[in-house]
Amino acid sequence: MRPKDETKREAILQSAMVLINTYGLAHTSISKIAKEAGVSPATIYIYFANKEDLLTTLYVEVRREMAGAILDSIDESLEVVDAFRLLWENLLAYYLAYPDHFVFAEQFHNAPIVDSVDPAEVDTHFEPYVRLIERGQTQGQLKNIPANLINAFVFYPLTELAKHHVKEGTPMEDDELEAAFDCAWDAIRA
Repeated sequence: MRPKDETKREAILQSAMVLINTYGLAHTSISKIAKEAGVSPATIYIYFANKEDLLTTLYVEVRREMAGAILDSIDESLEVVDAFRLLWENLLAYYLAYPDHFVFAEQFHNAPIVDSVDPAEVDTHFEPYVRLIERGQTQGQLKNIPANLINAFVFYPLTELAKHHVKEGTPMEDDELEAAFDCAWDAIRA
C-alpha cells in the first residue's frame, strides 16, 4: 500500500470544494477532482473509499473547523446574551473569512447526501453551544424550546444575510446586523 501524503489529501479536499462550489455536487466527478488536484483518480481512492466518503469527510472537517472558530472564545463566565452575541459575531467572521467553506457547507447541508453523515461526528464539536442553551434555559433567560428552534431563529437569519453578502456582494451594515441580532435574540429569550 502506498504511503499517504497529507499534502495530496488536502489538495484533493480543496479541489473538491472549489469544483462543488463552481459546478455543484452532482456535476463534480472524481475525475474532475483528480484533474483539479493534479493527481490521478486512483490516488483519490488511497484517501477516500468513494466520492461520498470524500464529500462527507470534507463536510465534517468544515463543520469541525467552523465549530472551533465560533466556539473558541465562549466560556461559562459570559452572560447568555453576550455569549450568543459572540457566537453570532464569530459565525459571521467565519462566513466572511471562509466564503468557500460557507458555500460548500450550505450546499452539502441542503442535499440528500447530508443524511450519510453520522451526526455524532459533527455534534460533539458543538457541545459548548448545547451547554450554553441548557444554561440559558435553566437560568430562565431562554425559551424552553428545542435547540433546533433556537438555531432557526438565531443562526438562519445570519446565514441568509451572509448568503446575500457572499453571492451578491450585498454590504452588511453594522446597524442592520445589530437589528438582526436583536430580532433573533427577541425570538429566543424567555
